[in-house]
Amino acid sequence: MIRAILFDMGGTLDGDGVHWLERFLALYRSSGVALPRETIREAFDEAERKSAQDETIASADLEKMIELHVKWQLAHLGLDDPALERHLVDGFIAPVRKAAADNAMLLATLVERGFELGIVSNGCGNVEKLCADFGYTTFLSLVVDSRRVGLFKPDPAIFLHAAEKLGGEPTTIMMVGDSFERDVVPAKKAGLKTAWLEGPSPRACPDPSLVDLHLRRLADLPAALSAASPAFA
Repeated sequence: MIRAILFDMGGTLDGDGVHWLERFLALYRSSGVALPRETIREAFDEAERKSAQDETIASADLEKMIELHVKWQLAHLGLDDPALERHLVDGFIAPVRKAAADNAMLLATLVERGFELGIVSNGCGNVEKLCADFGYTTFLSLVVDSRRVGLFKPDPAIFLHAAEKLGGEPTTIMMVGDSFERDVVPAKKAGLKTAWLEGPSPRACPDPSLVDLHLRRLADLPAALSAASPAFA
């Protein structure tokens, strides 16, 4: 029986299966920036590298984190455009705030049903800060931020660490995430049940045998758990 549920943050609890890169690509396109996907991907990856090392971001709330991320992207692209910078920051934050409000209600529903909840994220050191910012903290028993614990997805050890902190067998815990490679595969290797959040755009599942629940929307999780509960007994 599933007694605890772990969630990814980036792309999952701060959205609905849409990766950060895809969100930024759409915002660049909507602002009229005609750069190749790979060029923007390189700028995004550079901002991700800086995020993993920067000390300011380790205590940042959502707005400060995205402001830093966008500044690093634009610096890599050689673009000095305050209007574009504001468009990227505001355009990214608005849907995240909406998703956070919806997902706080989802977490409340799951807690009411008796599940213990936690987060396992490849974070920048500020995952607990974001949880407080989003109104998630009161529903969580555990927050595992990779930068804080020194374990990183896709290493199954980060999921074993979370299971140990929760004090139960991995088979009684489910991991919910949008990344098949970083969430589903290593969580299954660690012995957890898995829920893959495919998101709004159809994606081929690399290995359906590793997925216990297949979700298009995070809001579908409570009903999916109810429908599949005999399989988890």
